[in-house]
Amino acid sequence: MTATDRDETKTDPPPESGNDRPGQPAAASPSDDEAAANDPVDIPVAALQPERRVSWLWIMPLLAAGFVAWIAYGAWSQRGVLITVQLDRGHGLEPAAEVRHRGIAVGRVESVALYEGLDGILVSARLNPEAEHLARAGTRIWVVRPKLGISGVVGLETVVGPRYLAILPGDGPPQQHFVGLNEQPILMDVQPGDLDVILQTNRKGSLRPGAPILYRQVPVGVILSVGLTGDGGAVEARAHIHKAYAQLVRPETRFWNAGGVEAKMSIRGLSLSMESVESLVIGGVALATPPNAGEMVRTGHRFELVAKPQEEWLNWQPLVVIGSSLLPPGAPMPSPMRATLGGTKGRIFKSERFYRGWVLQTERGLLGPAELLDPSEDLNRDTVVLEVAGDTVPLTADPIWSSGGIAILDVSVTRNIWPADLRRVPTAPEDCLVVADSGGTPLPLVATRLVASEQGWKIDPAVAVDASLHGACVLARSDGKLVGIVLVEKDIARVALLGEASAGHE
Repeated sequence: MTATDRDETKTDPPPESGNDRPGQPAAASPSDDEAAANDPVDIPVAALQPERRVSWLWIMPLLAAGFVAWIAYGAWSQRGVLITVQLDRGHGLEPAAEVRHRGIAVGRVESVALYEGLDGILVSARLNPEAEHLARAGTRIWVVRPKLGISGVVGLETVVGPRYLAILPGDGPPQQHFVGLNEQPILMDVQPGDLDVILQTNRKGSLRPGAPILYRQVPVGVILSVGLTGDGGAVEARAHIHKAYAQLVRPETRFWNAGGVEAKMSIRGLSLSMESVESLVIGGVALATPPNAGEMVRTGHRFELVAKPQEEWLNWQPLVVIGSSLLPPGAPMPSPMRATLGGTKGRIFKSERFYRGWVLQTERGLLGPAELLDPSEDLNRDTVVLEVAGDTVPLTADPIWSSGGIAILDVSVTRNIWPADLRRVPTAPEDCLVVADSGGTPLPLVATRLVASEQGWKIDPAVAVDASLHGACVLARSDGKLVGIVLVEKDIARVALLGEASAGHE
């Protein structure tokens, strides 16, 4: 190729742009879209604000305040109820004195001040939370202080210690203001089945509230109040008879004033007679009931109170049922008899053996522990002697029934027979009453202290049952029927239950 040809093939340079600079390539022509994109627009600007955060420095005081409020509420809720008691006299009662129920502290006195008009004392006391139910309508409150009587000293602990408030709860709705009693209540508790009667006389004599009511010199009740009748024509006293002895009071029952002493002069000298020392000092009322005296009276029945009894009244022997306050009204108490079985053991080297317990007379015979009524084969039969209530009982035959450690021996010792309709076979542990000596105090047994087993009901070792109750009768508190016999073997006590035959359901 020639030089001319090379010159002819050169292309013309592109036109120069006004923006071009020497030594820089020329910029391409912008398109329509690029031109639109380069137009000026409004760009949003972010506004800077400080971030709000909850500081831990504020949370801690709030938690502390909540904790303090919780503690304060707990303390406030545990304060118990505040009660006020209006009394005629303070009897030395001071702030911080205890409020007691059944011998334990259930609150404290907060303040003691004069009542408005200076005619009494106003006591503010706070009961413990668990004792708030004591503040009810009918609740009785009084100041316990030492008081000397024929039966002993009441409030002995206040002789050297501080006075305190005693409280007996009522059964009404909640209440916070009470009028206190001037004296301790004569009757601390009223049981269903108790009997109240009215005694009317021309003169008060030695009759006074708190005086005992006696039957054969045994206390069976108490005089609650003494006052004039509505028209003032006579004196009447309200007499309270305990449930266990309510059966003694019949329409033909006679009451007389047993207080004071009666003096008689004869050729033998001066003789004094009185019902009891207690009735001599504080007065009293005695009663007697003839045989076939009618049905039991109801509360409110009126009797005449005479000055002294007729001679025949003292010889009356009514056939009535004496029960217990722990049994239903009218339920009788059994009369177990003390029994002792003695004999010798061994042929060459002899030793004496003795077994003691209680037995009960039934229409089929003596009911009691089998070891008393069915001697062991280890004993020499010709030396065995059974004594019941001081009489010797022959053991010529085997028991007619024996099971579970108890037996029935076909022997009659007394006419005081426990009837068959007052015996039954129990199905499960229930609240019971253990009765041995008729002159002693029965022992309550709650069902929770009894564990059913193949041998009857095992008695909780925490219950005070020892060998002195071996053979004692066990009565059901629901109906007063005999359900078993207590057996004490090697310091383990149980209730041997009656079978169908022993309960008279052959």
